[in-house]
Amino acid sequence: MTNFATDSDLLKWEPAILRDIVLDHQCLTAGQGAATEGFTVTADDGQFVTRCVRPGHVVHLANPEQGVDGFYEVLSVESETALLAAIVGSATGSAADGAVPLPTATDLAFRIQTFDPQHEEARYALLARFGLEADADDPAGDLVDWIAQRRTLRRPAVALVLATLCRGQAAGGAAESGLAAKADHYAHLYEDEVAKARVLLDRDADGRPDDVRSLSSHRLHRA
Repeated sequence: MTNFATDSDLLKWEPAILRDIVLDHQCLTAGQGAATEGFTVTADDGQFVTRCVRPGHVVHLANPEQGVDGFYEVLSVESETALLAAIVGSATGSAADGAVPLPTATDLAFRIQTFDPQHEEARYALLARFGLEADADDPAGDLVDWIAQRRTLRRPAVALVLATLCRGQAAGGAAESGLAAKADHYAHLYEDEVAKARVLLDRDADGRPDDVRSLSSHRLHRA
């Protein structure tokens, strides 16, 4: 299922989000004894394939004695025990496309937590806002494949996921007032980004937009 944003996108806006919000029930894998070299992370008990780790997820690597404690973007999963990762936002497609490699270290604690469930809810919400929700006769067959440039919805998706996460954690009480303020900020930003979005639809997959949808209009582009 294709979402409009990834966990690594969230870190571009909120670099500490995975420190501030820890959801154990959404942890894909964690353990000790990982090692890094170049772009490669190896961990004997990683289970990266079995646990459905994929590009766009974020791996936390830490060994304070070696000066490593950071969050890195997963570029690809190579096997159950190996994946490629890089500094968040530095990759443009693969480890060869300008990505910044990892610090070299051993005996690292590793953890991959995901916000995929929140991304999925944001996906459904955005499709509904633009009238592209699933057909009643085929609940699994939403119209995301019609969207010609999905990057258009990345910023509103990130804002909505961050608003959802911060609002959920802020429910803990007064001590979480900082997250409540962030939730309000991102909720307003989501509405601003949605209002600006123009979604190009390619209904017949011929590479040419058939029409444009926005919250203010629905204009026929071509027959």
